[in-house]
Amino acid sequence: MEYAIPRAEDLCDMHIESHPVPTTLNPLGAKGAGEAGTVGALPVVVNAVMNALAPLGVRHLDMPATSERVWQAIQAAEATTRR
Repeated sequence: MEYAIPRAEDLCDMHIESHPVPTTLNPLGAKGAGEAGTVGALPVVVNAVMNALAPLGVRHLDMPATSERVWQAIQAAEATTRR
């Protein structure tokens, strides 16, 4: 309670400018903006897959976690534990 949350009056004046630079890769010149929220989803899914495979001895899996890569990782882990 001793520390107040900063308010607008506590900040200095700001001047915000925009410098739009359209892309030449599409006719609209539009660039992506909504993808930022999906960046963390891929590592979360791979971590979930790794947690599921950990009891089988899988310690590494490259993205994308295709069914073939998961199968190969399981087979490699089994081969390592048989030695």
